[in-house]
Amino acid sequence: MKVRKTEIPAESLVKRYFPVDYKDAFVCEITHESQLTPDDIMVRFWTDFPAWVNFLFSVRNFLVKFVGLKGSKNSFRELEDCIRAGGQHKFASVPAKSDNETVLLLDDKHLDAYVSVYIEDAREYKRVYAITLVHFKNRLGRIYFFFIRPFHKLIVKSTLKNSLK
Repeated sequence: MKVRKTEIPAESLVKRYFPVDYKDAFVCEITHESQLTPDDIMVRFWTDFPAWVNFLFSVRNFLVKFVGLKGSKNSFRELEDCIRAGGQHKFASVPAKSDNETVLLLDDKHLDAYVSVYIEDAREYKRVYAITLVHFKNRLGRIYFFFIRPFHKLIVKSTLKNSLK
């Protein structure tokens, strides 16, 4: 299973949040028989990390508490109801949803990050997109993302692949 960088699909709900300071999209193709929904993938995306990603989040949570940012404290499992029902949980909410897309907003005082799972049906397979948009709210957001960006791409690609297995 190969994950590659791509453009954001024209029909994606995240387009309503443009303009943004940062955007990326990754895509992976899966068999057409797969019955996974955007909610299923989004839940797996936030609850079933590879061990090395869990370690990075632990380091991140330790470091950000010194500058007053929110840590996750392993509450990702609690996001499932929020994702499936379209509600709100702590620092996350679901601002947009359709049959083929779920958008999660991670809101903190330094930035807003929109994370989307979008599924596009093709004849022989489905394309599953992981889309990220970031709005910086202040200088701390820019500094934070400067350090996170190289890890972000690795984490998204690895977590998308892991979520589809």
